[in-house]
Amino acid sequence: MTRSPLPFVLLLAAGCGGDVIYEPCDVPDDCVDVPQGAAAACIDKAGEGFCTWECAQDADCAWDEDQDAPDERVCASFESTDDLYCFPTCEEDEASCPDGMTCRSTGGGDENRKVCFPEDMARR
Repeated sequence: MTRSPLPFVLLLAAGCGGDVIYEPCDVPDDCVDVPQGAAAACIDKAGEGFCTWECAQDADCAWDEDQDAPDERVCASFESTDDLYCFPTCEEDEASCPDGMTCRSTGGGDENRKVCFPEDMARR
C-alpha cells in the first residue's frame, strides 16, 4: 500500500485532540501512540489504513482521565462494521471540524454518529 503521509501529518497538526486518530497504518502495531491500555486499530478505508482505538462506550475515547472534555470523541462503528472505534465528534456543531476535515456519518447502520473525517478519505 502506497500513500503520502503529508495529508495525515497536516491533519494531526490541525486538530483531532493531538492524538493518533487518522494516522496512516498497515497493521494495528503501526499505531503506537494510542492511549495506555487501549487496543490499537488500523481501519481500512478504500485500500488505505488509518489508526484509532477500540472502545465500548464514549468514555473509552477520552485521551486520559484528566481530559477536560472527554466528549470530544465518540465511540461508533465504522461503515457497518461490528466493532466500535473512537472518532473525533462533530455532533454538537458540524462546522467544528478542523481545516482538511469534513463532518460525516460513521455509516454504522441505525446507530450512526457524526464525526470529523479527512476530506480526502471521505470522497473515497
